[in-house]
Amino acid sequence: MPESKSKPEFRAAVGLSREWDARKAGREVARDTLEKLGTDPDFFLLFSTIHYEKWGGFKEFLAGVWDVLPEGTPLIGGTVAGFIIPQGCFTRGATALAVSYPNMDVAVGYGKNTKRAPHLAAKHCAEMIKRGLKDSKYKNKFLFEITSNGTLPKVPGIGRKHVFKSNFLGEILLTLVYLLNITLQYGAGREDEVFKFLSEYLPDYSMLATASYDDNRSLSNYQFYKNNVLTNSILAVGIATDIKPNIRSDTGLIPSGIKMSISDKKLFNCAFKKINGKKARDEILTLLGWTENFLDERLHRRTNNYPLCTMEDGVLRPFVIALFVGDSLCCKNSILENELEVYYASGKSMMESVENCLTLDNTTGLLFGLGVSCTSRMETLGYNVYAVRDRLHKYFEDKPFLLLYGAGEGIKLQNSKAIYLNSSFNMAIFNH
Repeated sequence: MPESKSKPEFRAAVGLSREWDARKAGREVARDTLEKLGTDPDFFLLFSTIHYEKWGGFKEFLAGVWDVLPEGTPLIGGTVAGFIIPQGCFTRGATALAVSYPNMDVAVGYGKNTKRAPHLAAKHCAEMIKRGLKDSKYKNKFLFEITSNGTLPKVPGIGRKHVFKSNFLGEILLTLVYLLNITLQYGAGREDEVFKFLSEYLPDYSMLATASYDDNRSLSNYQFYKNNVLTNSILAVGIATDIKPNIRSDTGLIPSGIKMSISDKKLFNCAFKKINGKKARDEILTLLGWTENFLDERLHRRTNNYPLCTMEDGVLRPFVIALFVGDSLCCKNSILENELEVYYASGKSMMESVENCLTLDNTTGLLFGLGVSCTSRMETLGYNVYAVRDRLHKYFEDKPFLLLYGAGEGIKLQNSKAIYLNSSFNMAIFNH
């Protein structure tokens, strides 16, 4: 009787630490992940919340991880606002996803100075991935990418603010922010540009991306590469394998019918001074029915719920207003189109977007899931994020999953155009 052929063993595991101390947390999250995996990992994705910045620091956090992790393990990661894993929903702590599979080749890459030179950072990272996988025999190529998010610039004499009301200072501040962006690398993250360039260098890859973040204050964020703590960088892990990831994406956003035409763009096309030919600040308040009292330092948490959207190649692209600078509005990413519409989301529509991503796929041969979503969705849902966790748990059952809440989301299908989003839910589902 002929011997039956079995598939090579695939293993994936997600670990957790809730320790406050950075070094202890690093050790615990690595130990917990490896114990669940039961073998040495082929790659290790590591994430934490920003609080370890003040509880030992991220160098100590990584040192704790490497106290446990086998030497030479490919590792990338960074700070996020929160995460959902089988163990629960967390806005404080550390998590990791480890994978082991014989039919898989792995390469990691990085690039520095993403805010100053996004094309060069993406090119350096892509070249490392290409070199690492050039001899792979597998045709299915997937890349997970992390880029540093934007940070609030510290303006001399004013400090860090989301709202600068002075019309006189507005033009000066936009110029100053531009200069800070390309010199000290404070300001726009330019992560959408990084992702676009990366996709052009690696057209035959499917991709999932997020932007590293803090606790929604946009003051600092960090990236982890091997045993290095980086800032203003892009990191990526590329895999070539016989497994084909299925990438799903949905925003759950609803059109409001409030449309506008923008003009007089600046700051890498992130800022614009005019809406419908009028001062952008005044016109957006009129269109949304807001008063001047809304212009405070919690404004960016409100505008997250009212993204300005365009249609690019048939895909809805949301843009979140991050700053009010004099008469101008400044969004997190570059806006190439001029015709926008205000969209909004409800708790129900957000849950429907999760459902849409998890009901279109067959669960046969399910291995694990890796997802990215917007921090604004986590804040809007509040305790209802547990409903997202319950839906993920129902779908993946005993298989591991990791959903990260960052500050931007990128998706790309193999040999297709890259799309960078905000206010969305995205999941890469891996099946045999």
